[in-house]
Amino acid sequence: MLAAVRVRGQVDVKEDIEYTLDNLNLEKKNQLVVFDESDANEGMMNKVKDYITYGTVSEQLLEKLAEKKGSEVESGDAFSCRPPKKGYKGTRSQVGQGGSLGKREDMDELVQRMV
Repeated sequence: MLAAVRVRGQVDVKEDIEYTLDNLNLEKKNQLVVFDESDANEGMMNKVKDYITYGTVSEQLLEKLAEKKGSEVESGDAFSCRPPKKGYKGTRSQVGQGGSLGKREDMDELVQRMV
């Protein structure tokens, strides 16, 4: 499964980007949403990559989220999380450039600092 976290806030967001973020159910900063892996979901996340970070999550992390929720995690489930311990690396640059935005190989480390 994929997980996406909104890193940047709601100020000065273009209308089409805000519409896509609403469709992904990422309405607030530090909100985590879990999705099934599909080309449509990944395409929507790629469109808003300057506002979120996303990647695959392990089964162990899904079990931890299920404990928090109280039932099995399904695609589209949203979790309000606290900001990550020690903060984001950067909120204006991509993961490959030393920041926190965009697609990353391992979401577990970031999500564990938030849950």
